[in-house]
Amino acid sequence: MRLIPRTFTDPIVYGHATGRVKVLETKLFTKQRLERLVQADDLAEQVGILAETDYGEFFENVHTAEDIEEALNKYLAKVYDFLEEVIKKKEIIQFFRLKYDYHNLKVLLKTKYLGKDAERIWSHLGLLDVALAKEAIAQEAPENLPEPYSFDVRRGMEGFEKTKDSQEIDIALDRGLYQRWYRLALSLQNRYLIDFAGASIDLANLRTFLRAKNLGRRVEFIAGALFDHGSIEKENLISLYTRPLSDLVSELSNTVYGPIISFVVQGKDKVDLGRLDKAAENLLLWYAKKAKLIAVGPEPLAGYILAKENEANAVRIVLTGKLNGLPREVVGERIRDLYV
Repeated sequence: MRLIPRTFTDPIVYGHATGRVKVLETKLFTKQRLERLVQADDLAEQVGILAETDYGEFFENVHTAEDIEEALNKYLAKVYDFLEEVIKKKEIIQFFRLKYDYHNLKVLLKTKYLGKDAERIWSHLGLLDVALAKEAIAQEAPENLPEPYSFDVRRGMEGFEKTKDSQEIDIALDRGLYQRWYRLALSLQNRYLIDFAGASIDLANLRTFLRAKNLGRRVEFIAGALFDHGSIEKENLISLYTRPLSDLVSELSNTVYGPIISFVVQGKDKVDLGRLDKAAENLLLWYAKKAKLIAVGPEPLAGYILAKENEANAVRIVLTGKLNGLPREVVGERIRDLYV
């Protein structure tokens, strides 16, 4: 598809929202503030530090990991409410909120089949009606969900019922999310979002590849689990799967994924999966930072959304690490890069 070039209408469509977001970027966490959280003696001191920020009102009565999750959920809901108010192109908000819908659908399906507690990890940041989603899955009636959620849930249910492998749920729902991201980015005709969707698909495929390699999965599993629309050809990954991991490192050495693969692959057949998610999220944050170079348009808005979600995740890591009694240096190692 030929992308429509940036036009003189961009300041009209995005000017106000971009201006508001640029001001809010000055309030994003710095490394110094995050380090204060890491060095705090206990959760109470961390809550005191957060009281100096716009997180404060949500953390006044936080004592448990569940309290932290609920507070962050409410905080991000406020961020999204603000963005809904100022951004005229609602598809941009939809692009980022879709992942919460697909997360919730995974939770509901795994609750149904595996008996997990859904409420503790449910996100209220999506677009789907909560009661509708719960009822449709509880009654095994995915057709009551709007499309394409209905199709994606049905595939997840069929995959699990056939194999009894919960990973089939993840694959079906992730496939649905990435398909929608890619199509929505194309409909917006925005190169930044298309590239972001493509990078997310590539990283998901590399996660699947490396985790399957660690578990000794058959190549047939990989062939059915990889997603379309990434820049790394699926056929290329399938052919690499039966070869030493050093071949994957070599194949991707001249791509943006080269440093990640070199970082997580240790030796001929060893993968440090603990490093994988952090490296992948840092790469996606790099895409967010690229948006800072654009004065007006959808890119700074998307970059700000990514920055706030990354910041909230850093707060989660630091606070739950303190609750769990992890050493400061371990918590520090787990924190992703920051936008500023």
